[in-house]
Amino acid sequence: MSRMVLVISEDEVLSLVSIKDAIEAVEEITRLQGLGRAYLLPRRRIYTGSSVLHIMAAASEDHGVSGLKAYISTRDKTNFVVLLFDNSSGELLAMIEADALGRLRTGAASAVATKYLAKESSKILGIIGSGRQARTQALGIASVLGVKEIKIYSRNPENASRMASELREKGFNAYSVGSYEEACKADVIVTVTNSKEPFLKAEWIQEGVHINLVGSNHPSRSEAYPEVFERASIVVTDSKEQAMIESGDLLAAVKANTISWDRVYELWEVVLGRISRRSWEEITVFKSHGIALWDLALASLIYRRAVSKGAGKEIPFKGYLKSLSCC
Repeated sequence: MSRMVLVISEDEVLSLVSIKDAIEAVEEITRLQGLGRAYLLPRRRIYTGSSVLHIMAAASEDHGVSGLKAYISTRDKTNFVVLLFDNSSGELLAMIEADALGRLRTGAASAVATKYLAKESSKILGIIGSGRQARTQALGIASVLGVKEIKIYSRNPENASRMASELREKGFNAYSVGSYEEACKADVIVTVTNSKEPFLKAEWIQEGVHINLVGSNHPSRSEAYPEVFERASIVVTDSKEQAMIESGDLLAAVKANTISWDRVYELWEVVLGRISRRSWEEITVFKSHGIALWDLALASLIYRRAVSKGAGKEIPFKGYLKSLSCC
């Protein structure tokens, strides 16, 4: 008899969890990562002439699940899916459409880093980029800080204005600005772009700023010039192992000798209190790449809520053949 697997759609994901749920889930799995009870495999990529397949995986003792996220990028779009498995039975529990999930967990991770590393008095958020990931960055950070003002700069002014309008409808004092430098006149800066060349200059960074570098997760892309890391007192990433493979920003900074890998910490060290801001004037940086632990934590929560609320669609799935003879 085939077991039933729950298929959960993008719309259902959005109805089941909020950005605040995602922040709690990411913070908890980051704590478990530091305690050695959650494990991950860094992202790997397979290139063809017309597409790129991305695969990343994680497991958690406390959540009782393992899983992977796979997504394929073509010239036209990217499709995402998370597969969630039960650690005890080995059964496939769920297949989850994972574009919204990915945006939520990425915004949540920046929120967690900002919660622990930004000055408590931070009021102004500057966002560079206005694409698919930018909105959850704003919503996530605003959930952990008393944000009074959100500045948005984009090379596409129409997109920046549209995003500002959407945030104003949610009650935020948001507006677009005309330059990178103007967006950097803030207490917290987020860069969330697909830029291949760095644009964030060290001379634009004011004392006491916290920076979330989110856009680059490929060695051929970067957002910050190496000198930004030289000015930072604390540099944190999600996974040093993954950063050494794909962080265009950090790889360039290490090559330029503005930072060394032994000065790069992981987010769990911040969450567990091993690393912290020591004074208001320190500059702190979180280099986010996106790790499978975040996907796993949020997927686990989505699955549990879908089961309790009767959401999703069940389909039969066996995944193994009892018979020794199959061919």
